[in-house]
Amino acid sequence: MAYFDNNATTPLHPDARQALLDASTENWANPSSPYRISAKVRASMQKCRESIASYLGTDPDQITFTSGSTEANNSVFSNLARTADPSSRVLLSPYEHPSVTEAAHLWFSDRVDILTAQSDGTVSTDDLEAYLSKGSLPALVSILAASNESGVIQPWREAARICQKYGVSYHCDSTQLPGKESLNVISLCTFSVFSAHKFGGPKGIGWLIGDGASSMLVGGEQEKGRRGGTENYPAIASAYRAWESIVQAPIDTVGLSSLRDDFEEQMEKLFPGIRIIGKTSSRLWNTSLLIMPEFENIHWVGKLDKLGFQVSTGSACSTTKSGGSPIAQALAFSLSETQRLIRVSSFHGHTRSDWEGLVSAFAQAYASLKEESIDSSVISL
Repeated sequence: MAYFDNNATTPLHPDARQALLDASTENWANPSSPYRISAKVRASMQKCRESIASYLGTDPDQITFTSGSTEANNSVFSNLARTADPSSRVLLSPYEHPSVTEAAHLWFSDRVDILTAQSDGTVSTDDLEAYLSKGSLPALVSILAASNESGVIQPWREAARICQKYGVSYHCDSTQLPGKESLNVISLCTFSVFSAHKFGGPKGIGWLIGDGASSMLVGGEQEKGRRGGTENYPAIASAYRAWESIVQAPIDTVGLSSLRDDFEEQMEKLFPGIRIIGKTSSRLWNTSLLIMPEFENIHWVGKLDKLGFQVSTGSACSTTKSGGSPIAQALAFSLSETQRLIRVSSFHGHTRSDWEGLVSAFAQAYASLKEESIDSSVISL
């Protein structure tokens, strides 16, 4: 596989593709309609919901199917703004996805507090407890499970327990966990969100777990009145099949991490001065965030793409924004450092040969960039 941008999206798993086709052909009826073919769809959809809930240790009634994590994150904050005290505040980690930070600022304006970023790319649970022990509790704490940029895993389980201790709602953007890390005790979180296209499912489907959270979409009584609009059962069936095939399968995190670690070791030998963000922290086994010693990331991405390898400059939701990288802002990277950020993210199926091929492609790309920088002030993509 030459595709190394799986934190942005993953290819549709063959089982999920077949489930999508089968459901679109056989179970296309509106699940809310009163006849038998609709009842069949309704029952199948409920089976998916119950199976996911059983795996996660939560109540099926707490699962609301959405279009994905962005909608789910927005729903948490919009619902909270309608129900919380008008003067209440929210507390976020500095590494959140834009769908969390922008939703928080949209609905809570200047009543948003940010935890201090640690140099290793995590937040301190001591800082969290110190904030909560001051007396005036926030309406919500939001700390993501793992950064989509650096892969650094946050102490989300401990954060959830601390929030429980103080009686504070805890929202965890768990989008990057499925298929990469254990989801054990995710039910500790008041709210957690998932997006199927991050683990081999189709785009446009995901779910929000949490009691009492309502979507912004009104005009229908679907999902127990929490989200208006006809449910997309074929996408739900496809997402569940990917969940079965990828998420519920055993993960050799040690072996998979070693492939990433060997890649980083080779890159450090090849490019003296390269920086690996979060190297000393616990990370997702598939993710490596690099600050290259030379040349802007857009040039690296273009050259590698021509060589048949896809990597990214960071979060796909931030690449069109100037200075839009959450981790670059949190860790106070300079503009030059931010412009040299490259994220590499693999997935199930990548082999040692794939990783070694990527190292070779970086070497070829560097030779091309170096030659062009000598010959001309303009580097071609």
